[in-house]
Amino acid sequence: MAALQNRSGLTEAVDPGLRPYHSRPFQVLHAERFAQALARSITDPELRALPLTGNVDQWADSTDFLGRQGAVRAAVDALG
Repeated sequence: MAALQNRSGLTEAVDPGLRPYHSRPFQVLHAERFAQALARSITDPELRALPLTGNVDQWADSTDFLGRQGAVRAAVDALG
């Protein structure tokens, strides 16, 4: 996906190499770098003014909450 985004020309190229995940023994893309590059490329002032909230899984780190679809929908609707 990183290479595909770089080929799209939507942003400056972002290094697609994997990086350590904190002190854990995993290599990850750290996709937030690509999201940040895309956000920097937005030129419409109204779109730039919108908050970057991400997916519910990114801001709600609770299995109990994520398992309650009604609560998740209410939280997402409240953001809009």
